Amino acid sequence: GSPQNNIYILTIMMQKTLLTLAACAASLLPMNAQQYVVSGKAPAGAKVVYLMNMQNETPDSVVVKNGTFEFKGDAQGKPFALVASNGQPPIYVMLDGKAQVDMTTRKVSGTAENEALSIWQAKFIEPQKRIQKVVEEYTGYKQQGKDVPADVEKRINSTYDAEMAAINKLVAACCEQNRQSKFPAIFLVQSVQSMDKQTVIKLAEEGNPTYMQVDLTKRLKSSIEGWKRQMPGTMFTDLTLNDTQGKARKLSEFVGKGKYVLIDFWASWCGPCRREMPNVKALYEKYKNKGFDIVGLSLDNDSKAWKTAIEKMGINWNHLSDLKGWQSTAARTYGVNSIPAMLLVGPDGKIVGGGMSTEELDKKLGELLK
Repeated sequence: GSPQNNIYILTIMMQKTLLTLAACAASLLPMNAQQYVVSGKAPAGAKVVYLMNMQNETPDSVVVKNGTFEFKGDAQGKPFALVASNGQPPIYVMLDGKAQVDMTTRKVSGTAENEALSIWQAKFIEPQKRIQKVVEEYTGYKQQGKDVPADVEKRINSTYDAEMAAINKLVAACCEQNRQSKFPAIFLVQSVQSMDKQTVIKLAEEGNPTYMQVDLTKRLKSSIEGWKRQMPGTMFTDLTLNDTQGKARKLSEFVGKGKYVLIDFWASWCGPCRREMPNVKALYEKYKNKGFDIVGLSLDNDSKAWKTAIEKMGINWNHLSDLKGWQSTAARTYGVNSIPAMLLVGPDGKIVGGGMSTEELDKKLGELLK
């Protein structure tokens, strides 16, 4: 062909090569690249504003200029953050695109997710204030070295329970009404400890919600798999852990053998566990000759501390641990993320119930072991 045609063909080939190279370069970029700008109005007198990603340890900070601030960065698939200054309650913000935060009115805007987050964030303010008020009242007595009067303690507990119930109801409503959004993940992961497990499972699984497809809820997903293993009527899940002599033992050696067995998740370093242990011990003494046993699954790290605590407290039932603390196979298998935690298993190896206090367990065992 003519020189002109050759130049034309060469140009087309070069363009194709450049496009291929550009596509390759794009594919090398991190998949979760999420550029954001968070700018806004700082509270009066604030000199520094902090941006804390809920999944990163280190906060970012900027100096306030003319009453305003600005953060820029890449969220890298971790878009859940909070903005704070001067000891004020933090304000949640989604790190995706351009977001504006007015810290004087506590309003967040700029993207659909942030605007919806702002509306829901405002709904939690009043119940949180009422909780803070009664908590301050309670700690006020303690700081003065006084006992809280019985009637005051009753009122504080009643108010606290009512406001927590209101917050949990709000979290559920937020999730149900925003299934295609990411932001409800913030409220769900923060309230999970105080919410009914069945409710959390329903909110997490019904309709495959968007807020469960984010990194922030990964741990919750894992917990839910464990909670399902705690559901009444479910066959217990076997484990292999070491006894106090270092010998590998299966949970099935003690469970599902014709007795009601209490699986007690605890640790020697856990103050509430040790305070509760005399009550657990009393249950053991009361029912051990009537077809009841206990297996302690410890979240200890230190073998000596674990064995010393068992001996010191005189808790003479079977004890197992892999000495991995919160990474314990037992905790991960059963979705245990706070201790003490107890699970009652029937003679046939099926779960009877969990989340009971020792008083409730006493009543339950009294009915079962007549």
